[in-house]
Amino acid sequence: MTSPDPALRPKLVVWAYRCWLTSGALLIALGALVIVVSAVGDSGTVTSGVLGAMVVVVGVAYILLGSKAFTGDARWRSSLAALTLVVVAMLLFLSLGMNFFAFPLLAGIIGLFGSLLAYRPPAEAWYTGKEPDAPARRSRKKNT
Repeated sequence: MTSPDPALRPKLVVWAYRCWLTSGALLIALGALVIVVSAVGDSGTVTSGVLGAMVVVVGVAYILLGSKAFTGDARWRSSLAALTLVVVAMLLFLSLGMNFFAFPLLAGIIGLFGSLLAYRPPAEAWYTGKEPDAPARRSRKKNT
């Protein structure tokens, strides 16, 4: 598999990478905050500390996978897109039970937005090396 030319990288790929990095950094910071609050607080439970650690691991994964996808490997891009979708769904359910997880949910949505940018037509053409097909135009004439 040949990697695309970094000099021809579209701005959408750069913005997707920025979204992934921002999301990963926010998830790491918020996950660490959950760990500290659960350890120091009186009502902190082991469960919330473990969930905070999982959020930190996901943030690190966003940064690592985003860096690999930024080099032009479409496999890492698709893996990161799947991860962002699963994490947003997981954080959505967590935020319903524990209100604090709404903040990591917002950080996860930033990463999901980056994944959406990475699949726009200019980015898709850069990753795959193929120009996107023009949408099939349908005739609006009715047959009589």
